[in-house]
This record gives sequence, structure tokens and C-alpha cells, in this order.
Amino acid sequence: MKRTPLALLMTVLFSLSALSSMPAHAQSPIDGPSWTLGWATDMDSTYLIEMDIDWDADGEIVAYVENNRMTQLELDLTYEFDSWVPFSFSGPDTFSVAANGNETFSITFSSINDDDAREYSPDNTSKLTITADEKVGDTSASTQELEGDVSVPRIFDLRPEVTLPDESLHAGSWIELSAQLVNSGNARDAVKQASVQFRSCPHLTMPGLEDLANTLVDTTGAQSGKDTFVALRLEASESQPNRVCEATLSFTSEGDDASRSTTFEIEVMAVENIDDNPPPSNPDNPDDGDSLSQESNTLPWIGGVELVMALSFAALGRSMKQKN
Repeated sequence: MKRTPLALLMTVLFSLSALSSMPAHAQSPIDGPSWTLGWATDMDSTYLIEMDIDWDADGEIVAYVENNRMTQLELDLTYEFDSWVPFSFSGPDTFSVAANGNETFSITFSSINDDDAREYSPDNTSKLTITADEKVGDTSASTQELEGDVSVPRIFDLRPEVTLPDESLHAGSWIELSAQLVNSGNARDAVKQASVQFRSCPHLTMPGLEDLANTLVDTTGAQSGKDTFVALRLEASESQPNRVCEATLSFTSEGDDASRSTTFEIEVMAVENIDDNPPPSNPDNPDDGDSLSQESNTLPWIGGVELVMALSFAALGRSMKQKN
């Protein structure tokens, strides 16, 4: 039976229609059900790296890969932050997920130099991007990216440093001390309370110290912060004896409500007693000296001329008696 041209045309059109209706995964061994890259760690908000006062950083975030294919999935992984971060980080460079498998991998964070860590403001956030590149041989078949925000906590470390003057402190006077408010944290802080204690020297005071409350202090030596210095008046009352006094100056941080202090020693010189009228040699009988002086003045006194004249008259009388 001979086919007509119309029948042949209908056969070809039917065959093409059947091919076009085939599922996508039957067209290529690479295409098929998707694989998914996502966060296992809650990254809906900014993830804070753990960091302590010694600037030791520690942290870990976890991502997962779900593979719904019938074959193993091979990925190349890269990590990138959109800005400088005060910590180091690491994760696997390659990752394999078995067919119909779900596997996780971790990105860990660790410390870097202390001074560098303080240069990063906790007000900043840095975006981490993970890029997963599917490899089939040397060919890149598909790529997915995963993003999350990372930052560091606020670290507070506010304390005083005192510089003593060259001049001495005398009882009944005062001297001026220079104190620096040192902020060794990574965020601006303020003085919540200032106090001083004197050991065994109750006659010393530091008036006006309470006025330092609410003083703002930039980070010292980091983030272009300005140094903060204050002048403190140290007074000694007139009743203060000679003594080396120990003073402890304390500041309470508004940031972490912790009190930190510095201790220094200062010598106080007592007032010297100077009496222009020394006491009499015999205070029990103050009139003895005057009585002795008055009694001595009542005795007869013979001068040198009178004595010569008396001797002359005596010699003359003796001579006249011998002549007679």
C-alpha cells in the first residue's frame, strides 16, 4: 500500500510533537531536579562573632546542600566578605553530596591581631557570600549563591591612668593631677560614676570628682578616636601628718557597668610648728632667774679706781707710822 504525501506529513508532525512533550530530564543527563544551597544557622538577623576582652574571636555558621538528583553532586565553594573583617574565617573548598542526600558544612571564625580587631566598629556589618559552583568534569553546570550578615559584639574596657606632678603636696594645700580616661574597647563609652579611696589618709579629698559622670570617651588608639584627659584637684587638710598615702581612683563604665581602677602613692608633708618665743629653761619656777638677778644686785660692788685709792691710803698710813 502506497503512502500518500499527506500521510507522511502527518507522521512527521506527530513524531515531533511527541519529542517536544518529553520531560526535561530526559533531554540531557545534566538537567534534572534542582539542588539547593541554604543556611542551617539562623541568619535572618546579623550573626555576631563571639569575642572577649582579650579579642579572642570564635564562631561557626553552618550551611546545607540538598541534592534531589539521582547522581552525586560535586561543588566548588568560595567565600567572600564585602568589607574588611577583624577575624579570620575558613570553610571547605570542595563539597560532595550523594544522590538524594542532604549534607552540611561549616564556616569557622578565629582571632587576628588585637589592635586590628579594635579597628572594626561593632556598628558595622559585613556581608558574607558563599558561592557554590556545580562541576561536571571540568565544566561548570550551575551556580548558586548564599548571603548572610556578620558583625562583632561591643567590647567595653574603660579605666583611668594618673600622672603625678613634680611638686609636693603639703598639709593645708592642694596639687593638680592629670588623668587620662583610657577606652581600650571597640566602641564609644562614657563614665557612669567616678570615685576615689584613700588608705589611712582621711584628711585627703578630691573635690569635683563626681562631675566626671557622663563624660564621653572615644576609643583610645583606634578608629581615629580622640584622647580624653581631665584635671583632678587633690587637697590635704592642715591636720594631715607626714605620710605616704595610697589612693585608688575608680571609673564605672556606662557600657558594661564594670568598675576599673588604678592605684598610686603620694607623699604628704605636714605643717612645721615654728615658735618665736622658746619656753623658759625652768618652767616650773619661772621667777627664779629674776630673783637671783635681783639678789645679786643688792651686794656691794667695789670698782677698780676705788680699790687702788684704798690701797694707796693704806700704804701711806703704814709709812707715817714707821716714821713716828
